[in-house]
Amino acid sequence: MRMTIFSFLKVMMAAVILASCAVQKSLFKPENLPPDRHWVMVQNVPVVYTDQGQGDPLLILSPYPISTELWKDFAGLLATSKRVIVIEPPGLREPNAMGGDFSSEHLLQIYREFLKTLNIPVVHVLGVGETGGLAVAFGHHFTNRIASVISINGFQAITWSEEAKKTLDLFNEPTEVGLKKLLAIGSIRYRQQPPPREEMDRLLKPLLDQQARKAVNDRITAFLGDIKASYIPTMLPTVNYPLLLVRSENDALLPEIYLMRTRAQIRKGQVKYRVIHQAGHLAFLDQPKELTAVVENFMGAYPIRKATLPSQEADHPMGPLHR
Repeated sequence: MRMTIFSFLKVMMAAVILASCAVQKSLFKPENLPPDRHWVMVQNVPVVYTDQGQGDPLLILSPYPISTELWKDFAGLLATSKRVIVIEPPGLREPNAMGGDFSSEHLLQIYREFLKTLNIPVVHVLGVGETGGLAVAFGHHFTNRIASVISINGFQAITWSEEAKKTLDLFNEPTEVGLKKLLAIGSIRYRQQPPPREEMDRLLKPLLDQQARKAVNDRITAFLGDIKASYIPTMLPTVNYPLLLVRSENDALLPEIYLMRTRAQIRKGQVKYRVIHQAGHLAFLDQPKELTAVVENFMGAYPIRKATLPSQEADHPMGPLHR
């Protein structure tokens, strides 16, 4: 009887292990990446990115669920004078690798380790919307690693409200209908001329899996927690690095009052403010040439020199105490 029970338990354990392996089956297929994409493993998470051009490096943090594909025009223009690296939202292609942790702290750690993997000690950082706030947080925690920060219509000063939740809910629909809605609201260009079917297929490719859709949901849930906890607004009074705030003239997602709050709360840093005309929330889609000129000019005022490279680790501690 003991042997029978023991054998039964072994069979059951084997079944559990096999089921676990099936659940954890890798979704990421490097061989399926387009020729212009690269990838590296960072903290057991496969990170997909594009890397083009030469000059001072600019790291673009693409927000969920936006893939690197949408940055193509803007990145191509800027790459004529700068090295432009667009990092895809971590976990978008391999959600299980994130271990259920889509917190801002985890993302920031991945961004930092990503730069170490690419052997880039100092970088300019750019984000839009959600990642505009993350770019500000990156500068707060890792000041010695940045030359400047650029936040395009960033959510860094947004406070909890039903209006904020409705806005972020738009990012929580990574289906064809949801993404079309997001592009139509966030971009004048895509509102007037929706992308053709073949382009939409490319944009949606990383989002077709149910787990990828859950990853977007988990990230937005974590970001809503940041807003409720005033995670980024508490950092603004200590900002002491060059910061460019970009505002779109026709932003239908972010009320201008939040950009004004960001400017009002910063006391130490060098803050510049620019308006991109005839552009929606995703200004890099609507006015890539105008935005390129603004970003190029700003980066040029803060060139990376050998003297600015960090001599040792001096990162700001991370965690709940620093919210």
